[in-house]
Amino acid sequence: MSEALTVLNNNQSALALGGLGLGGGSRLFKLKPATMELVQKTTRQEGAQPGKFRITATNEHFESLRVVLLGEPSEQREYYLKGNDFSKDSKLCFSLDNVTPHARAKDPQGMNCATCPKGDINWKKWYQTKKPEDLPPCRKYWHCVLADRATQMIYYFNVKGTSVSPFEQSMQNLARLFAAIQANVIAQNKKLKADFDNALTARKENDTMPTEPAYVAMPNIFDITFTLYSYQKEKGGPFIVGCKDFAQLKPEDRASFGSLFLDFQERKQSGQVQDQMAAEAEAAEAAVNGPATTPAPQTQEVASVISSAPQGEVLPPEAGQITI
Repeated sequence: MSEALTVLNNNQSALALGGLGLGGGSRLFKLKPATMELVQKTTRQEGAQPGKFRITATNEHFESLRVVLLGEPSEQREYYLKGNDFSKDSKLCFSLDNVTPHARAKDPQGMNCATCPKGDINWKKWYQTKKPEDLPPCRKYWHCVLADRATQMIYYFNVKGTSVSPFEQSMQNLARLFAAIQANVIAQNKKLKADFDNALTARKENDTMPTEPAYVAMPNIFDITFTLYSYQKEKGGPFIVGCKDFAQLKPEDRASFGSLFLDFQERKQSGQVQDQMAAEAEAAEAAVNGPATTPAPQTQEVASVISSAPQGEVLPPEAGQITI
């Protein structure tokens, strides 16, 4: 744990001053991160606005959000019955670790994801035929835990479909900024240590012992903020998740989100945070996606995937993983 998080952890009691603390065990106050979705044109949810980010529990909509990540995005997979009905009833198999089907999967399609006939081994066939029916039916996506900069509300958010590749590229921007911040901190600490060592060496017998400096804390993933927005690559195409304006938090904001991060992790470890599956089960009752009102032989989203996949719209697994 970094020095900054240690200090924050020691000051947790101060956060409760002047208010009633929660977390005594009542299920009424179990923290429930809201589920957020990017609404597509195929939505059948009344009042949902395509192209906007929607909080499924409250039906609030946002054009964009300024957010931080509270953990590294996790790669997951899901397989639905053939068609465009992405409801909980048509979800046959899924994996939360991209390794094996989850124990609660209705109809596991293989022993492990790497060799599953519904998964990425089908990319070779698609590259040969370019036919929609040859696209791997089990698709990967990225599960994120986000916090809104303005409200500090926590959201579960899944990046799927044509948004996967652009999101992976965006996370490389975050990774580069993170690496630059880390390198700068290391350089600062090296100088502080060198100056301290020089002071020790130059110290004479009766001189006062020099004080070791307070070293700069290493960065955390929540130190970087960015804007979440949506766009269309072509008119009438699917809405895609975009990430832009990556920046390092100011020290005062970093302390605030450090406290939020610690509180979230402590609640999660003690079982006081609703897990992803439970949250998505509740969201499924409020968010239903299905075929467009006017059926077409081929949906716009599938057409977009097929026409643009060679340019990186949808990447096969050998394209590489994100490391932050």
